[in-house]
Amino acid sequence: MTSRVRFRMALNHEQPDRAPIDVGQDFHNGVHEVAYRNLLAYLGEADEIRLYDQMQHLAVVKESVLNRLHADTRYVFAGAPAGFTLEFAPDGSWADEWGVRRKPCGYYDEACFHPLAECDLAAVRAYRFPDPRDPVRFDGLRERVGKLHESTDYALIAGNPATLFYLTSELVGFQEYMEKLPTDRIVIETLVDRMLEFWIEFFDVYLGLIGDKVEMVWMGDDWGTQQGPIIQPQLFSEIFIPRYRQFCSFVKQRAKVKIALHSCGSIRWALDDFAAAGIDVIHPLQGDAAEMGAPEELKRRFGKQLVFYSNLCNQTVIPHGTPEQVKQDVLRKMHALAPGGGYVVSGGHNIQADVPPENIISLFDTAAAAG
Repeated sequence: MTSRVRFRMALNHEQPDRAPIDVGQDFHNGVHEVAYRNLLAYLGEADEIRLYDQMQHLAVVKESVLNRLHADTRYVFAGAPAGFTLEFAPDGSWADEWGVRRKPCGYYDEACFHPLAECDLAAVRAYRFPDPRDPVRFDGLRERVGKLHESTDYALIAGNPATLFYLTSELVGFQEYMEKLPTDRIVIETLVDRMLEFWIEFFDVYLGLIGDKVEMVWMGDDWGTQQGPIIQPQLFSEIFIPRYRQFCSFVKQRAKVKIALHSCGSIRWALDDFAAAGIDVIHPLQGDAAEMGAPEELKRRFGKQLVFYSNLCNQTVIPHGTPEQVKQDVLRKMHALAPGGGYVVSGGHNIQADVPPENIISLFDTAAAAG
């Protein structure tokens, strides 16, 4: 069975020969540069470390390593708009195309300037968004994706994610944003509406070029803390779910693709809402978060509505366990979630800097051998 068929069957709740494996290479599901450097040394491989995500320090993984890890997927991306280059200030900080500035902070780069801090409604309406239809973003994209689709049997995934909560909160600053949600709701709703419009415009072009070649597109917003909702559920349902529904409806009219949502934390409380909004796939089902550690119950309750990605214990077992403990975590999750399709194996969010290479190998070798 080819990787493309295997992945497609799993997304359609059909039983493939084995659960498909996604090593990542996107913004939610990649490999930290430190973990990648250690993995290269362990495998006796050499590679120039190149980052495709400066904020999370995610490394481009070479083809031979992706193959060694049995990856069934490859990611395709649009680029930056005309005139944008990543430039570092003397303090190491840099600004993205939205005007959010970040600086190095340990293993990651953290936001240090929010262009809409202390904003009012007029400021939100006046703020200049990037051009979602800038043709420079899409230069050569269809040709690259077409070549990859014709010359390989990998499942291709559109890597550029839509975000309504995460990026709008970065523009304002998280604390102010969360304070404004109940106290100045019109400001936040206006900003979210502008962000929704941006992503609909972007995906109109993006999927017009590659929608017939990819299996899945991503959204990315973190709705859970370690213990429960990050937001009052009523506000979540009133503000964000209708807009998720609008985005998902547009995407599915534009292309025959599945929609995956990345959301860290404890999100069992939101799974029905996600499914009702048109989301097909949930990642990473953070196995160490509250109410997320019972895969059998998740499969029984939501397995007909949603496809599950990972559910591995990526805060405990994956970085700190033995290779045998990693193997047992993978086998448990596959046994619970893979029957009947509807499950994809991945590292669970990004493979972080503290994950030993032996555990990375154990994770993916176990998944490939389990069938």
